[in-house]
Amino acid sequence: MEAIQQLVFALFGFWFFEIKVHAALYVRRLRAANKNTAEKRRKLMAWVLSWEEKYTCVRERQRRQRFRMLLLLSKQRRRPVIWALRRANKWWDVTVPGFTHTQWVHNFRMSEETFLYLCAKLRPAMEKQTTNFRACLLVRKRVAIALWKLATNSEYRSIGHLYGVSKSSVCRCVEDFCKAVCTLLAPEIIHFPDWQKLKADNGRLTPEQQTYNKKTSRAWVVVENAFGRLKGRWRCLMKRNDSDIALVKSMVLTCCALHNL
Repeated sequence: MEAIQQLVFALFGFWFFEIKVHAALYVRRLRAANKNTAEKRRKLMAWVLSWEEKYTCVRERQRRQRFRMLLLLSKQRRRPVIWALRRANKWWDVTVPGFTHTQWVHNFRMSEETFLYLCAKLRPAMEKQTTNFRACLLVRKRVAIALWKLATNSEYRSIGHLYGVSKSSVCRCVEDFCKAVCTLLAPEIIHFPDWQKLKADNGRLTPEQQTYNKKTSRAWVVVENAFGRLKGRWRCLMKRNDSDIALVKSMVLTCCALHNL
């Protein structure tokens, strides 16, 4: 009986020892697993923090770039945009540059050299500034439009279709051109005679006054022929002109100045 009790105690002791050993191994493995998990968690947090720092730097750089762009745009005025009808102007841009001397005289009633001199003479009064809405017409084109009106007396709409501009632009070109010629060119070219020397023949004229009257009378024929040539060159004086009275007066003086250019 004692032997059986000893065997039971021995088995119980061996079992208890095995439990202790397994418990110790379990605790050791659990500590190792916890340590490994903590190390992985530390590495993961370090990786997350590094990426967060990089992302923060990128975001901060992008924010600064956007701020600089907004600051630059705020200093620059945005170019306004306005709708404008696109018109064909190939005749002026393609055909006219190839004109010969005869074609220039036939279409514009003057040579190309005289045309360029006229543009340079009238540039201070006819040159316009390009605005934020649209580009201005060049002086050459504005002068050509006005000369075409004086030479042909065509309608504003027809001239606008030919040069690729609006009807109102043609009207402004003609008005500005006539005003510029009357102001800058006509005083240098046209000189009116001294009408005070021309006296009525009442039998009391001096020999000098009689000679002046005879020479003036002989010049009438030349003047009449000059008017005929003037109307033949500038057809706005020959045909019906529906322009304003003030504009018609300046157009007549302009034609006289251009005829003597």
